[in-house]
Amino acid sequence: MTSTDFDLLINLIAPKIAKSETIFRKPISVQERLAVTLRFLVTGESFTSLQYLFRMFKQVISNIVPEVCEAIIDVLKDNIQVKI
Repeated sequence: MTSTDFDLLINLIAPKIAKSETIFRKPISVQERLAVTLRFLVTGESFTSLQYLFRMFKQVISNIVPEVCEAIIDVLKDNIQVKI
């Protein structure tokens, strides 16, 4: 995936997956959320392996991946065909 494609995808899904900053913590960026999800989809690595690579708890990754996948499907549903 080129950086242009990555940026385009970020612009499409950002409104759906962006989180607000609170007084307790800063949210995980849209770029990181997409990167974790794409890495999981491409390599099939376990959440445990990804937690060390991205320095996120595997429980957080297990919430991010389905959320980002749903956002990608939603914004690209007219451009791709998903077989379930």
